[in-house]
Amino acid sequence: MIERIYIKDYVTFEEVELEFQKVELEFSKGLIVFTGPSGAGKSVLMRGILSIFGYFDVNAALSEAVVDADIDLEKYGIENDEVLIFKQIKKNKNRYFINNQAVSKKTIKEISSKFLDYLSLREIKEFENKNILSLLDKIIQEKDYYVKLNEYKNLYNKYKKLLKELEIITKKQKKSAEKKEFLKYEIEKIESISPKIGEFEELMKIKKDLSKLEKIKDKIQEVERIFDLEHIVYEFLEMIDENGEFFSNTMNELRIMIDKAVEKASFLENVNIEEVLERLSKLQELIRRFGSIEEALKYYEEKKEELNRFENISFEKEKLINEIQELKKILNETARFITEKRIIAAKKLEEKINYFLKKLYMPEAKIHFAEDVLNESGKDKVEIVINDIDTNTLSTGEFNRLRVALLASKLEYEDEEKSLFLDEIDANLSGEESMSVAEVLKYLSTKYQIFAISHQPQLASVANKHFLVTKKNNKSYVKELSVNERINEIARIIGGKEKSKKAYEYAKELLKGK
Repeated sequence: MIERIYIKDYVTFEEVELEFQKVELEFSKGLIVFTGPSGAGKSVLMRGILSIFGYFDVNAALSEAVVDADIDLEKYGIENDEVLIFKQIKKNKNRYFINNQAVSKKTIKEISSKFLDYLSLREIKEFENKNILSLLDKIIQEKDYYVKLNEYKNLYNKYKKLLKELEIITKKQKKSAEKKEFLKYEIEKIESISPKIGEFEELMKIKKDLSKLEKIKDKIQEVERIFDLEHIVYEFLEMIDENGEFFSNTMNELRIMIDKAVEKASFLENVNIEEVLERLSKLQELIRRFGSIEEALKYYEEKKEELNRFENISFEKEKLINEIQELKKILNETARFITEKRIIAAKKLEEKINYFLKKLYMPEAKIHFAEDVLNESGKDKVEIVINDIDTNTLSTGEFNRLRVALLASKLEYEDEEKSLFLDEIDANLSGEESMSVAEVLKYLSTKYQIFAISHQPQLASVANKHFLVTKKNNKSYVKELSVNERINEIARIIGGKEKSKKAYEYAKELLKGK
């Protein structure tokens, strides 16, 4: 609910430069009506207020609105607070703020749409299929129905997921022939090399050892000469009375090392260096492509698994189709139950809408049902028509009165409180018609905060707050009227500039009890 509006230096008229020097309004819940002579700036003021909420471009130097609405601002990156403060500043460019945090005009409009509706725009969201169905679901008010509806929605989500899987499988199947050839080629290429973890490092060591083979053999021959002098060392140790065990152990260890070196040299002499180099070349090719032998083997296993899935795709597809058909059968049965309940609820809604349409001097409306494809709401396609004409062909005035009738009809089923802006909804209506419109809006104002521009005394007379917009010396002003001032203004609306005694009396009669 809008609690306060502040607008400063607001130039609006194209033909005459007009500015509001500090316009400040305070509002509460109920019906708020703006009246005044033609050209005084009522519609301009309405646009100025709506511009704060992103519905029009900002033309005021400063505008601000305080709003009491339960909206989670954190999803927009704004800190939550007890109230929302919308602010726009126009200097070199327009700047928008919510709770002193800079935001885009798009964000302003998106947040505002949660608590504000502007009926001068030809918005059709109330008549969209999903919103009408949602209203019918609220009217039904049966526990078993809501259980079934929730059941349906859960099953439909599963159904939609399975359809997506089927779509993916079908696409894969179309590409499978070409893809299978590619996978087989990739797998066979790695299998032809048959790499093993650690093999590359082993072969690199063999390559390195092969490069030193001749040197190792020469050194073995040189080292073996030491054994020719071994007996001399033993004689020396015996001569000086020292134990020769340590020397014996050392010589034995040396013999073992030489034996290993000889064995290794023998092995290396039998190695085919060309085969080693060729093998290393193949392994290096895999390493260049995959980064390591481990990654190449991982890729190999993944492609084998993928090929296996392609081989089984026909079986999976058939299984999935059967599951979808079974689920579709259950969904259709549940959707029929939902439709039957909604048709009963639609009759109730139709009666309510027509009750208010009659008050608004509009022809009766009908709610037509048609079968739609399965969707998250069921299989119902619902349309509200007047004289067998859909809402798109109604005049703007008729369309907005139908919107008011629909809003009034769903009032008892709505929990949220919203602000509703109406621009001359009672224009070109007779006195009797205007009073009916006023009564419907008054009823709506028990839950909505309604801002309306009017040129008729009937709507002005039932307002909770009545503001007068006037113009003097090319400047517009707005003020809230007292009871006596309201009598004077309503008498002006009735009789024009020449306010007759009869007009005053009728104005007093309309305001009796205010």
